[in-house]
Amino acid sequence: MHIIFQIQGRIDVPDGTTPLPGIENQFLLPSGQIISVHPVIELASGPNTDDHRDLTYTEAAGLGILLDLYDRTATLRTSNSAQAR
Repeated sequence: MHIIFQIQGRIDVPDGTTPLPGIENQFLLPSGQIISVHPVIELASGPNTDDHRDLTYTEAAGLGILLDLYDRTATLRTSNSAQAR
């Protein structure tokens, strides 16, 4: 069995943020910190609980959950770009 998903959105970042050269989907903030864009798998103990947490890929694999990424693209665009992504 598998779940098919598609995620599209945007993250607003401070002016001066730059892509990391040679590393896809990672960006350098003006503070010197690095952010990356990737999907996560969350786990909760039940449907009505508020204990959601991100699983590591290793933890997910231990439960028989494997993430197969077909494509992951993150592009830095300025606020005056016609289309923010």
